[in-house]
Amino acid sequence: MPASNATAKKRQQKQNRALGIGDESGRIVRVKDPPKISKCTICQLEMTITKTNTELTAHATSKHGKTLDECFPGAATVAAELVAAVSKGGGKSSSAGGSGGGLTKAQRKAKAEAGMDDLLNAGLTSKKKKGKK
Repeated sequence: MPASNATAKKRQQKQNRALGIGDESGRIVRVKDPPKISKCTICQLEMTITKTNTELTAHATSKHGKTLDECFPGAATVAAELVAAVSKGGGKSSSAGGSGGGLTKAQRKAKAEAGMDDLLNAGLTSKKKKGKK
């Protein structure tokens, strides 16, 4: 009978304890980086820098009527670094649940429709079946 996931996990934790890795029970704890925060130069409001900087741009244009770089200097470069980190595989979205194999939503839809057409065409015949009389 094959070993369960629990026994494999316990075995790995035992090896980690022997090597001095992780905490006292051998678990490896992943520490997340704190979010990157930038302060508005005009009103001193602190906001989190994201990949798209939607909130920062909205704040700069609606509150102050200025550009992103005037209110939050350096936010665009930090956002570019975040996008680069995700595109090279650092983010969960590209590797976690995606079964598309790198295809866009439109490409996956076109592929699925082509597959359905093939299935339908395979089931259709050119001759009509004769019924019993």
